[in-house]
Amino acid sequence: MSRQSGQVWATLVQAGLVQGPAPATENLESPWYVKALLAFSGWLAAVFMLGFISMGLGFVLDSSLASFITGGLMIGGAFVILRLPGNEFVEHLALATSLAGQVLVLFALYNTTAPDGQIFWLLATLLETALVIVMPNFVHRAFSSFFAAVFLFKALQSTGAPAAISAIVMLPAAWLWLNEFRYPRQMRKIRATGYGLVLALISLKTTLLFGLGTSGWGLSRAQPGIWLQPWMGEALAGLVTLYVVWQLLQRQGKAVSSRLAITALAGTLLLCAVSMEARGITIGMTIMLLGFAGSNRVLLGLGIVSLLFYISSYYYLLDATLLVKSWTLLIVGVALFALRWSMLRIMPGEREATDVR
Repeated sequence: MSRQSGQVWATLVQAGLVQGPAPATENLESPWYVKALLAFSGWLAAVFMLGFISMGLGFVLDSSLASFITGGLMIGGAFVILRLPGNEFVEHLALATSLAGQVLVLFALYNTTAPDGQIFWLLATLLETALVIVMPNFVHRAFSSFFAAVFLFKALQSTGAPAAISAIVMLPAAWLWLNEFRYPRQMRKIRATGYGLVLALISLKTTLLFGLGTSGWGLSRAQPGIWLQPWMGEALAGLVTLYVVWQLLQRQGKAVSSRLAITALAGTLLLCAVSMEARGITIGMTIMLLGFAGSNRVLLGLGIVSLLFYISSYYYLLDATLLVKSWTLLIVGVALFALRWSMLRIMPGEREATDVR
């Protein structure tokens, strides 16, 4: 409580209007749509700021050292501003300054490491990872974690292994959301980083799904080994899904020999096998599980939307006639109804066993 608020409360106590100690005040947070508007405004302001620097301070872009120093000072200034108590406008100004500074630093790093693109993408990933840890702002951390995953994807793309990005990003994202409430003091950092990684995971998987991650700038011409093929990326993502299901079962105190645990793990293995053909559904299902387990409606909504998108993409990209597609949908629907019927028969048995104990 501020000093002025304390004086007001003391005056009310003396007047006999209130009693007891002053209530604790809570810091009100902006809703998510305000944060989204702030992020968009930060991008727009960063573009104008870079335009001003390029026109008024052209010598900065002519020298890699000057670009690096100027960008570092801008990021440092944003860090100082974000640590000061302020309002949405102050955060907006700091976000724009930091984004413009990051572009200058990355510009300098690219000019320095131009012959080897892989080193540049790795350095960019390290820069964004450091900003995730250091910057005291929710939106900034979400942005930095998103771009750290994107830059890591480009680094893997330069080695001919872009398919591995799904599991690499999915594992830390799953760990963060599973341990969200274990570290209450770090909850805002965990949520910001988790949202950024989940959004990056959905975006990068969509890129791979439509073949955009296997062509373009920075792609290695070397033929990847068998462990770097797209199916291997799906297998690794399936292992992460199994890890999430196992952790949720452990959280509920379910033994591995229980019928529910066996059914859940068997269903997960079946889902992983299906995802080898219909790529991406394990990612959508995992995000849904994490959102449901943490009662996070935003995460649950992202999982539902991504799962529906991946299923729809498989249907429309499937090289088959409409009759074959119709039969495929019918079989999948019948299998889902059978799975639901089996779960309804298993769950009462688990509850009765729990009541007996």
